[in-house]
Formats: sequence, structure tokens, C-alpha cells
Amino acid sequence: AWRERDRNTRHGILIALLLMTTLALAIGAAEITAFATISDHYEAIRLVLIEDSTEGVAKHAEAIARTAHALSANYSDEAAGVKPGGGATVKALLPEIQERASQVARSNDLETVRSEMAELTKPLVRWHELVEGTRPVVAYCSMVKKAWIQPDEAIGNPYAPYMLRCGEVVQR
Repeated sequence: AWRERDRNTRHGILIALLLMTTLALAIGAAEITAFATISDHYEAIRLVLIEDSTEGVAKHAEAIARTAHALSANYSDEAAGVKPGGGATVKALLPEIQERASQVARSNDLETVRSEMAELTKPLVRWHELVEGTRPVVAYCSMVKKAWIQPDEAIGNPYAPYMLRCGEVVQR
């Protein structure tokens, strides 16, 4: 009898955990914006570039392009993660983001990936200015004269890993 009760208790706990996980995912999914999704893929690319690699860059750049395309096809300020009234600007940026992300994905060497990443960053910084709520920071390195987005204020320069900490936060 105690084995049956123990099994039922474990089963009940498992069901409770599954329900809590499902609820958490449902709540979290409602809060994930296109900007947040793009920022996550952008961050993955930034981290790879810091390591002087291009491994996985194409996959993440393609995901950025797909997310921008999907938002463009079914736009809302809420889905974009922007303040009301920022929609016209973001809508206008989406084709450029798609194109720049596709260029990053097609790049074959580290130098070209970094160059294209800098170009992708430009429209993302303009979108960043309109984001409502929590957002990454924008950093800038005056030595390489390029900006990037990163999740926190600890500088991690993707353009010059030999100067990993060169740069400063210019936008929060």
C-alpha cells in the first residue's frame, strides 16, 4: 500500500510540475516580443564573434531575418515590443533588418560577418530606442567606430576581441 501511495504522490507532483511549467510558458510566451527574440539571436552572434568564430552565425542571422519578416507580415506595436506610436518607425526598419540579417547569414569570413553585423546593428539601435520595458543596452567603441547591443553593461566588444573591454554604454 505504501508503494502505491508513494507512486501516486510522485504522479501528483509530476502533474503539478507539468501544469506549472505549462502555465509559466504560456505567460512567458505572451511577453516575448519580436525585439526580444531578435535580441537573443543577435546576442548569440555577438558572443560567437567575441570568440573569433563564425560558428552558428548563419543560423542566428537567418532567425533574425525570419522574425523581422513575420513581424512585417503581421505587425502590431505589442508584438514589436514598442511604445504606442513607435510602429511606423519599426515597420519602416523591418525590410532593412531582414536584408542586413540575410547579409550576415551569407557572409563567409569573420571580417565580413563583423562588418555586416555593424550594419545590422544600425536599424536595431533605432528600434531599441522605441522599446518599452526591459531592453538591452547599446555600447559603442570609439576605436573601431561601431556600436552593438548587449544584455548588460559589462562591455564585450564583438568587433575587436583583442580589445574585448574597449567601449562604453551609450544607451540604456
